[in-house]
Amino acid sequence: MVVAHVKVGRLAVFRGAVSLALRDGLLSNGEKRLLVKMAHALRLDEEQPKAVYDAVVSGEAQGEGEGFAEGEELGLEETRRVYEQVLEAFLLHTDRSEDEVILVAYLRHAFNIDDAEHRAIIRSMDRHLEQVVHRTVAEDFRMRLDDSIERIGAIFDDLIVKN
Repeated sequence: MVVAHVKVGRLAVFRGAVSLALRDGLLSNGEKRLLVKMAHALRLDEEQPKAVYDAVVSGEAQGEGEGFAEGEELGLEETRRVYEQVLEAFLLHTDRSEDEVILVAYLRHAFNIDDAEHRAIIRSMDRHLEQVVHRTVAEDFRMRLDDSIERIGAIFDDLIVKN
């Protein structure tokens, strides 16, 4: 499997996620958790998440002006690490609402993660799970994972069709 290189900047990805999360004008607790996790995983500077949020809320032209450039470009391995961390936060720390599923699907789309690679990431998470949590927690996590995989895939497929 050859995956095309993804050219995407840290701030651009985060800005897209914030814009998507705010499309209804509100941030749920789950969306907040995912955005905080995403900002951390993307290694944004302390002030950048709030600056991006403020710019999205105020409707400032995105990608223009000081402090709102695309940000440092992410490498392929780093995009996979970020996706895995956000997916894990989605599964463990949110109620997996439709809005939260959409954020994870957006990230998968932004990072150009196809079905095969998505399954590989899931297998990696599953192997790691055995090492760090009790069996009953692992079983609950796997059930959430199975349920969420289909929902994320459906939204991801819809994003592909619209492009």
